Amino acid sequence: MTKNETATSVEEFLVWRSNLFQGLKARKETIIELLDALSSNQQAHSVVELSLNPLFRRDYNSLYRGIQEFLPTQTDPNYEQRIETLFSAVSRTIPPTSKHYNLFGIDTTPCPRRFAETLADKTFIHYPNPIKGNKPINIGHYYSVVCALPDQIDTEKVPWLSPYQESESPLNIKE
Repeated sequence: MTKNETATSVEEFLVWRSNLFQGLKARKETIIELLDALSSNQQAHSVVELSLNPLFRRDYNSLYRGIQEFLPTQTDPNYEQRIETLFSAVSRTIPPTSKHYNLFGIDTTPCPRRFAETLADKTFIHYPNPIKGNKPINIGHYYSVVCALPDQIDTEKVPWLSPYQESESPLNIKE
């Protein structure tokens, strides 16, 4: 990446970060620091460990409150407006396409929490069980990730694409 490309990327990132900050209503600094800590995380296995990241300058109670208050409750009188503001901030991060529509990918990961007595929104989840005769269910909740898919994949500029050998590549990308 050239110096000019790096400067452009940093500028685009700062604009995105500013837009997201403006879209947040509660605990703005906490959420931004949480995103910084998540982005640089290499070893945290829990929320408490994540709160020890040097980029998260608050205590773990702030982290929990930031997560709790990130989305407005449906009983909030300004619920629709707050969701629209968040959606607007996030939608500015979607790169423009040459098509008249955007493609999105979603991944949902089950998180079993059978013994979490205080977890209010736990429900039955699909969770593979290797023991013969057991049903593939558990109790817990799902984590979901949604991402905008680009028009084309440029293997030279996509940092998350692993360098597989051609015969092993799940994408079968040929140059």
